Amino acid sequence: MSKLSSIEPKEVFGFFENLCDIPHGSGNLQQISDFLVSFAKERNLEVTQDKELNVIIKAPGSKGYEDKAPVILQGHMDMVAVKNDDCDIDMKKDGLRVTTDGEYVWAEGTSLGGDDGIAVAYCLALLDSKDIPHPPLEVVITTNEETGMFGAAAIDLSSLKGRQMINIDNEKEGQFITSCAGGARVYSVLDLEQEEVQGEKCRVSVKGLLGGHSGEMIKCGRGNANVILARALQDAIFAVAGGKTDDNSFYMKGCENSDLKIISVNGGVADNAIPSSSEAEIVVSKNCIDAVKSSIAKTLLELKGELESKDDGIDISFDTLESGSFTAFTAKDSLKICRMINTEPDGVQAMSAAVPGLVETSLNLGILKTEGKKVTIEQSVRSSVETSKKTLIHKLLTIGGMFGAEVSVSGNYPGWKYRQHSELRDHMVLVYKKLYGKEPELMAIHAGLECGILSEKIDDLDCISIGPDMQDIHSAKEKLSVKSTANVWEYLKAVLA
Repeated sequence: MSKLSSIEPKEVFGFFENLCDIPHGSGNLQQISDFLVSFAKERNLEVTQDKELNVIIKAPGSKGYEDKAPVILQGHMDMVAVKNDDCDIDMKKDGLRVTTDGEYVWAEGTSLGGDDGIAVAYCLALLDSKDIPHPPLEVVITTNEETGMFGAAAIDLSSLKGRQMINIDNEKEGQFITSCAGGARVYSVLDLEQEEVQGEKCRVSVKGLLGGHSGEMIKCGRGNANVILARALQDAIFAVAGGKTDDNSFYMKGCENSDLKIISVNGGVADNAIPSSSEAEIVVSKNCIDAVKSSIAKTLLELKGELESKDDGIDISFDTLESGSFTAFTAKDSLKICRMINTEPDGVQAMSAAVPGLVETSLNLGILKTEGKKVTIEQSVRSSVETSKKTLIHKLLTIGGMFGAEVSVSGNYPGWKYRQHSELRDHMVLVYKKLYGKEPELMAIHAGLECGILSEKIDDLDCISIGPDMQDIHSAKEKLSVKSTANVWEYLKAVLA
């Protein structure tokens, strides 16, 4: 039985639950893309699917609206697939355990994918309807937005006739996004030396952090588990080598003969999600165990003080696993991993002088992973100032080069500039005032939206981004408001009518 069948609007939540039944994390989109194509064909709608699995569905206007100008509705089909450490769902193969209490919808143990599954559900409900008045619709559902907007970058929109686009990728009802930051992904790969090491294999785990969207929540100062892990490991390397807390020579000279060696470091699920957990496997000699434990306890105490009232659930655990011989990075390269991460900037870099409270430039070390001899650092860079974005990318390139990393940049997308004169914005504001008796909030955001890329593909594209209330997107605490989903549904229908 459908868990969402009891809540309104049933036509929207019905399709949303269908989408939740299909695994659709970024990079795992064949099944959901094919589902959208089948949906369109079953209703005799014009549909195209490209090699990037983007889907465009076109529907004629309803009776009396056939000759109106088409309106583009746009969202993305991929989600950030995050789960709690104790969740047994395989997010590449299994659907979500979606549930509701009538006030919110969430998924048990995982992210929900309301970003941006609710946009797709709205579109499917409109396309499926026989009695909702609307002009011709051109529905554009893109892929891999969460990992670099690769679908939007590749999609061919030359067949579209619409010049007004409603993007449904916002997480706050009553807020109209009118511009956003540009961004890029930076990948730094360290190719390191390994050796066989005798000792105690141990695990260091950073957990308990809030995580969240690296655009929306970066200004909150939440802890980054990958950055914290590198700090804890570097402190432990120092402690094992006998360094004193007031001895700065370690940080200058390197202390490259420590008995602590790293086997692997892994953390995070997406470069645009602040990582809530991260872990390392290390090898240390038995007589160094107490020094490592003590160092980690000291680092944790420091971090609890620094993150108090911002992210106070932080925990760093240390577990001894087994004794034996293990393949690990050399002492020199174990330190190199930590030093590079601790040297690179992270978090808010600049606030906007023009818009109070708006982050202008930031970056997030979202993914840290070890594969054989290689350690990869994946970062999301954002800025509403193109030259600041470029400068920050160049800084990462420089730091990576200093440590001998191979650094590449991908998914470089432009910001979306505010449009001084917008017929769509004027119309949507007027409809909102008629429905609710108040003005909507017009907002510039630090997060990235596909509007910038798509505006470069369609001349004179007029667009606005809206959406229902969501909490803690890109985390296992994500929730979608039922009432707000219904409100935005009624508003969207009024706008189209």
